[in-house]
Amino acid sequence: MHFNITTIGSYAMEILNTVSEGRIHSVYRKTINIQLGDYLLALQAASSPISPVSLITELDAASMETLPVSPDLKVKVSQGVLTIYGSVSVINFNFLESDLFESKLISKSHQLTRDTLKSVLDHSNSGGFCNIFASSCVKDQDNNLGAELITRAAKNHLTACNTFMQTADYEKATEELVSLIGLGVGLTPSGDDFLCGVLAGLILTGNSDQTFTSTLKERIGASLNNTNDISRTFLRCALSSHFSKPIKDLVFPATAEDIHAWFEAVGHSSGFDSLCGIYYVYTMIFN
Repeated sequence: MHFNITTIGSYAMEILNTVSEGRIHSVYRKTINIQLGDYLLALQAASSPISPVSLITELDAASMETLPVSPDLKVKVSQGVLTIYGSVSVINFNFLESDLFESKLISKSHQLTRDTLKSVLDHSNSGGFCNIFASSCVKDQDNNLGAELITRAAKNHLTACNTFMQTADYEKATEELVSLIGLGVGLTPSGDDFLCGVLAGLILTGNSDQTFTSTLKERIGASLNNTNDISRTFLRCALSSHFSKPIKDLVFPATAEDIHAWFEAVGHSSGFDSLCGIYYVYTMIFN
């Protein structure tokens, strides 16, 4: 079986160029997660949201789901081909002619405003951290004790962080933020998505060189084992300034409607949880 990978995140390409053997980590409907050394890459169906670890294939979602792939199958990378060795067939994914998505975020956004972000969050309905930053996002919390407890815990940590930021106590402020790692449910807990957004927001606001930023990154890096493999992957990407396409596109002029559509397409609440992290930087830390 031979297929093409059409688009690759630049972070993923670096890994493909340095690690040659691995295994299937997990399979989730239209995504096949591949473990290469200490890293996870994601083989995804066409039209999937593009992240730093994306390997976007030419296959549609239905075709991806029918591939004879299961966890622990052997994977090899050689001469522009990623090969999965199944029990009944060998599947080759050619990436020699793939488009490259540059996932590294280095530019400050001169167009993005706090009001635009607030407008986007006010019109979302994803739950998660939106329940903290936009009252219109409150979603069935009265009937969901778990979500209410998560929201309450997150609010407490963010309130404490704000207090410590006012006195420039960055050690205690970052300690509160890092307490969000692993907070929430799903493949990527809301707390982790939020922190990815915070790290992106620090770049977008031109604060990537601040003492607070270096302290936060150091603490997150030391706490990566407090969450699951998939979420750890995205936090590790964020620590290296690599982010998904919706976040990268925030450096360009865009309407609130455009931004809403971009982030709504990323997971159940992951996109908006990340946007909450960006909004938090714009409103509560440096502005």
